[in-house]
Amino acid sequence: MQIPTVEPLVSRLTRVLSRPRRVRAFARAGLLDGLTGAARRSRIAVLHQLVDHGVSMTELGRATSAGQLAYLVFDDALAPRGEMYTLEQIAQQTGVRSADVERWFRSMGRGVSTTEAADYSEDDLRLARLLTEYRALGSDDATLFAFARVVGRNASMFADVSRPFLEKQLEVYRERPEAALMLAQDLRQFAAVQSRLLSQAVTTRFRQHLSHQVRISGTDRPSPDVYDVAVCFADLVGFTPLGEQLSPTELGGLADRLDSLTTDLVEEPVRFVKTIGDAVMLISPDPTALARAAVRLVDSARHQGLPPLHVGIAWGAVVHSAGDWVGQSLNRASRIVAVAEPLEILADSETMSRLDASLLEVDFAGSYQLKGFSGEQELYRVRSATNER
Repeated sequence: MQIPTVEPLVSRLTRVLSRPRRVRAFARAGLLDGLTGAARRSRIAVLHQLVDHGVSMTELGRATSAGQLAYLVFDDALAPRGEMYTLEQIAQQTGVRSADVERWFRSMGRGVSTTEAADYSEDDLRLARLLTEYRALGSDDATLFAFARVVGRNASMFADVSRPFLEKQLEVYRERPEAALMLAQDLRQFAAVQSRLLSQAVTTRFRQHLSHQVRISGTDRPSPDVYDVAVCFADLVGFTPLGEQLSPTELGGLADRLDSLTTDLVEEPVRFVKTIGDAVMLISPDPTALARAAVRLVDSARHQGLPPLHVGIAWGAVVHSAGDWVGQSLNRASRIVAVAEPLEILADSETMSRLDASLLEVDFAGSYQLKGFSGEQELYRVRSATNER
């Protein structure tokens, strides 16, 4: 039998002894108001668990006041536990190059840290080991990473479609946030019966979406599925004429390269929604982040020898439905990209007014008549700020 070391025992004893003091703090903060008997004991147990996992009293108070404690409990239940690793440590333990580990994670939709911090869990280590296992089976990297991108995107769509059910359940648990633990356990059990690959992708995406829900809770929205976002379409110039010169396989390869490049470059708060023929669609509640991602995408495509991209960006309300997005701003962005020159990024006035001038250069590009829209639309040319180049 393994005997616990002194340090964990001391740490555990310290937590036990501090609990009565914590309970008094919970009560003073109003976190136990109106609760008695078993309900009070259950709430105390959940609050202890959250504090043990690093949640501050301020966060607990804010979540309780906003009626969002169930979201916090659910997010915490899905958070990774145990030993954490740096990207380099994962590379060493799996025998996979750091660049390939990073690319594999990005393909799955798992965000990649830009620091040397130990941000990766045992689940991430297992996810990286899958790459070595697939390679050992003789799969080539082009096929593997294409498959990973599809799995990552489909996992995101699955999380989107499931979100209304989860939000409804969590709303039911508003007054009983400790019950959200059962929902999290059900979610993990469901994911576990899938393949290991799908399990990790689903868990990661659910946590990302629930974390986002915690951040945006309390904001005023006309409908739970209506969002004000910036929408971007990036389109390969001359793709149609190329279809007369290249074989279908070669033409599809260009679209796949754009898909792969976009997957590698885009990260939160920008989302890669889908590929539509020779174009990619991105959205973000942060117009500056979206415009900067578009700049990187245009530059990277040029450096990698792809046909030049042109980009249209529009701001406005969109409706989220069954994993997809609809709205006038999508139509406007698609019309803007049609008038943009090769390597040009054009944005409408609503987007322009929300951009951070310290990070981007913006100048008036002219007034355009966009198909399907009445009157002339003022458009603005977007570039990286001089000090960002």
